[in-house]
Amino acid sequence: MIHTKGYMGKNYLSTKKDYVEKVTTVVVTYNPDISRLEALLDSLSLFRSVQLTDNNSDNIDEIKQLCSIYENIHPCFLPSNVGLAEAQNKAVEQIEGDVSSDDFILLLDQDSVPLDDCIEVLFQHANSLIAGGVRLGVIGPALSDSYSDSRFGFIKNGRRRYKQSSKNHTFECDGINSSGSLIPLAVWRELKGNNSELFIDHVETDWCFRVIAVGYVCYGTFDALLSHSMGESTIKYWLFGQKSMPDRTPKRHYYLFRNSMHLQKQKYVPRLWKLANIVKLLFTVCYFSLFSQQKVDHFKNMWVGLLDGFRGHLGIDNRYLK
Repeated sequence: MIHTKGYMGKNYLSTKKDYVEKVTTVVVTYNPDISRLEALLDSLSLFRSVQLTDNNSDNIDEIKQLCSIYENIHPCFLPSNVGLAEAQNKAVEQIEGDVSSDDFILLLDQDSVPLDDCIEVLFQHANSLIAGGVRLGVIGPALSDSYSDSRFGFIKNGRRRYKQSSKNHTFECDGINSSGSLIPLAVWRELKGNNSELFIDHVETDWCFRVIAVGYVCYGTFDALLSHSMGESTIKYWLFGQKSMPDRTPKRHYYLFRNSMHLQKQKYVPRLWKLANIVKLLFTVCYFSLFSQQKVDHFKNMWVGLLDGFRGHLGIDNRYLK
């Protein structure tokens, strides 16, 4: 059990403008769309510090040029692609000496843009929850897909919630999307960050289940909205209700299936999630193996991912970097 002496005992209620000082944003990039990244950095221009960590992008010169425009952007350019999980870990390590234990970190993907007062709302909700005695592990916004304008809700006990009864409202959920996650730095430190061996896909799933397993709580709110790219196209389907999923590449399916198998073996992962995950994987196999133009590549990468996950072969796989 994690103990948070000094974390729960402080007065976290703060003035309205404190969030730009108490929140340090972490942005990880890999071959980003520069116009989309510029929109993200523009939205963060008021913040004291933004740590941008790049995973050896092909368009690194464009990223450097863009970062040079903003005084609050502190870039770190990695010599190789270490994956989303480890890049976030390294980014937090970069800011460790400049933040206090009662600060927050905000994780953002390169293709996300906080809308309106999204970050301020998350910060105020987080403070209110902590001041009320909640052992907050993470709080996140609702997502709006930047391509389809579809809204994605929050899952609790296997059921997805798409709305809340009133404003100024938060509720417990099973997990939060990595992009938009507002996390107390003390919690991040005590859980030692992400599992870097996952590389990408289900990184936040693993994080949230580890958070819950040690007594913290995940919260969501529809009061805050994040524009987030779920992929250039989103597949809508019916499976005991209307659902959607990103149209992933074959190589991304390797990591999705490998890391899913890894989570299936972990004791801290709820059985309900494991069952729902198996159903989703079966559907994914059927859909992409039958209807995709790259059906052979999809099936092959899914199968190899399952085998590697079963054998415990995690980490960076050079076959699936690009």
